[in-house]
Amino acid sequence: MRIAMNVTRDYLGGITISNINLLNFLHGTGRGVMGIELNGRRYIHGATAFWHFSPDWFEHHIINIHDIPIMKQVNNSKNIKELESRYRPTIKLIKKILMQERPDVVLLNGTYYMPWILSIAAKELKIPIVLRYAGVLSRETAGLKPKARKIFQQMEKSFEKRVDSFIFPSELCKKVVEEEVYKYAVNNAFVIPNPVTIPDTIPAVRSVERRIAAIGRWDYIKNFQAYFEIHKILKKQKWEHSASFVTGTAKITRMPKSIHRVAQMSPSGISDFYKSQGLIICPSFFETFGNVPMEAACLGIPVLVNENMGCAEILKLAGLGKMVMPFDDLKKVAERAKELCGQHILPKQLNNLKKYLDPKVINEQMVAVIRETAGF
Repeated sequence: MRIAMNVTRDYLGGITISNINLLNFLHGTGRGVMGIELNGRRYIHGATAFWHFSPDWFEHHIINIHDIPIMKQVNNSKNIKELESRYRPTIKLIKKILMQERPDVVLLNGTYYMPWILSIAAKELKIPIVLRYAGVLSRETAGLKPKARKIFQQMEKSFEKRVDSFIFPSELCKKVVEEEVYKYAVNNAFVIPNPVTIPDTIPAVRSVERRIAAIGRWDYIKNFQAYFEIHKILKKQKWEHSASFVTGTAKITRMPKSIHRVAQMSPSGISDFYKSQGLIICPSFFETFGNVPMEAACLGIPVLVNENMGCAEILKLAGLGKMVMPFDDLKKVAERAKELCGQHILPKQLNNLKKYLDPKVINEQMVAVIRETAGF
């Protein structure tokens, strides 16, 4: 079996992390994997995340589309069909690549415009499609102007007529998509969480300092302004602590100067960063899953997540429900942050996390859906 998939190279992105995990699991098997990357930037760093894969097994195709930026095309289009026509040259190029590479199945990651473009090409070539949800586009674009919001809603809804199998990372994600996007139950739907590698041994020595941190891309739906407010509440209460924010290069508004801004890191670097913290705070308005808190928790680091995140389901199942709460009253959230900071996650709770997030089990489930969809 040969798989085609859309790939990204951003270490802070859940898509990159989940894809690398799956690729590591599959490496050397079948007829290989071809990754298609639609690059919307004029300048990019090398895709180091993929360099350890055999070039005979993993082929990386990069298509530069920085000259047709999505928001400009959306604003200049009357509807989704006109937007599709603007990306038709890119769709034709992808179809040419797919015809040359002859994959048996396409794995789409997310519902943004890059997997949307790939889905059109694959459907026109009658290649079976599996969609792994990563972000509900209708929610992530809720703050846009009405016309743009409508086009993105149409983009997300259009996947239903092309996709053969859906993989949701949480019951919450499946529920939101069925109730808000399609308005009915989705056929061939599977709930499989994102995998997280849990080390065999957790470091015995942990930082006892009051260190809190938030990690992720600067985006409205991530709600990092709430994290800033929590930090300010703790400062007013004279609760001595240090606060950090790990993010990309985006311009950030109204971030307190007392918060240390940290550049995004490699997986090993972010792992070391987690272990230096007393608490990871994740205030997102909504997330289909939430890789960051799960990675931290699996290292024994306490987390505090908004109940509107898919990973809250796993935390509750693992016996860590205290780390989940609504973020509508930030004073209460600040009190919980003080309570959790520096706590230890017990071995039994870590074992529970491993049971639910074991990469081998999850990737086996992923591959089973992909193989069935491909007809193998």
